[in-house]
Amino acid sequence: LHDTVTGETIYGLDSMIHIFSQGKSWISKPLHFPLIYAPLKQLYKFITYNRKVIVGGKRTPVNERTCEPDVNYFYRTLFIFFTAVFTGLVLNNYTYHITDYFGFQTPWYVEYMICFGQVVWQGVMITLWSRKNSWDYLGNMSAVSALGGILLLPILLLQQFIELHPYLYIGYFMLVVGVMLLEHIRRCRNMHLGWIPTVSWLTFRNVVLGIIILLFS
Repeated sequence: LHDTVTGETIYGLDSMIHIFSQGKSWISKPLHFPLIYAPLKQLYKFITYNRKVIVGGKRTPVNERTCEPDVNYFYRTLFIFFTAVFTGLVLNNYTYHITDYFGFQTPWYVEYMICFGQVVWQGVMITLWSRKNSWDYLGNMSAVSALGGILLLPILLLQQFIELHPYLYIGYFMLVVGVMLLEHIRRCRNMHLGWIPTVSWLTFRNVVLGIIILLFS
């Protein structure tokens, strides 16, 4: 944020606070209080260093100016980790309603193993296929997983008030997987990665589904 009158330039979180507090000076001081400012600063960095993979837009041409930050491996790793934990938590609560209908249950840690296992599986695949795109791809894949988790939340909220038929859980789950598949394909196309990552992504999910059925049904 550049002030053309004073020549002062401020960046990042400070510029956002400055904008939000225009005409409301009472907002600025509390937000700059160390116990509030420090976590806000980390949240800002977490989002800004991952905003490209969160949005999943097309690559900026090399000859164009861009405000996109370089990959920060620490915040990218945090993003991948937290999306895996979030997705595992949602799936644990969602798949219970499906597996219970078919007369079996899986241990609480299975969905977390699946989410983190997918990161490892796809991490190996993308390293072999396109090492230079590995961190961008894993970030985009994690964003797709988080999208799936978010889309499942309305059903989990709805079932708190009314009883839903198991087939509704199954049908909606398949719909969400379809949306995730299309989004995965779109992001891979934007990264010019072809079909290999999507084929590997689907292979992992089908192999894991088969293993779960064999072990716990």
